[in-house]
Amino acid sequence: MKKDLCFWGVAVVAVLIGIAEPARGQYDRAVVALTRLDYVYYNVDNPMSVSVPGLLPKDIVVSIGEDKAFLHRDPDGSNSNDMIVRPKDSTGTITVHVDERIDPQRTRSRGMVRYRVVTLPNPVLYMGYVRQGDTVALDDLINKGYIQVKAQFENLNLPLEEPVVLGYDLNRSGWFNVPIEVTGSRLSSEARDMLSKARRDETLYIDNVRVLLPDGRTVTLKAEFPLK
Repeated sequence: MKKDLCFWGVAVVAVLIGIAEPARGQYDRAVVALTRLDYVYYNVDNPMSVSVPGLLPKDIVVSIGEDKAFLHRDPDGSNSNDMIVRPKDSTGTITVHVDERIDPQRTRSRGMVRYRVVTLPNPVLYMGYVRQGDTVALDDLINKGYIQVKAQFENLNLPLEEPVVLGYDLNRSGWFNVPIEVTGSRLSSEARDMLSKARRDETLYIDNVRVLLPDGRTVTLKAEFPLK
């Protein structure tokens, strides 16, 4: 999935945090906007927007406590407040600190917000354009060489690359031999030969599907596809 600048219009949640300093009047609170209310995803780019009413972006200093995440300006953001946060650890929390730059040597805290770090959810498996659990046409599997097993995230509003299927085991309900081992995502000639003997009332089983996720982890999934 390629970066989509329209992503910024999807369900942005603003979290208001801050510390008032009455010595010089009531200061506005920092505004930290993330795509999720209370969590960020491990080892992927999480878009974030940080602002303080009345301050220019050059006067805002943003940092992550305890060096638990990478933080940098988003080169594809619509303004200079847009940033990217990428957690280094797959569990725990990160703390976003927002400070006002008073002069080259001094800053004033405008607040902080803490987010949980979670891992990406498992993707959903597809056989061609057919979602796992739905019926797939046997003729398509036999005759169309481009049919492949794919893994896709659902309801995940992040501009991430598509997960990569490294390989899987293929079986069907009427097959009494060992499963066919497939390397990569496409159906092999051996797999199509096995399917050429299938019936339309059988079920296709895809087990031990090794999927490489954008965060660098590999997960193992499985799915069923009734044949028609």
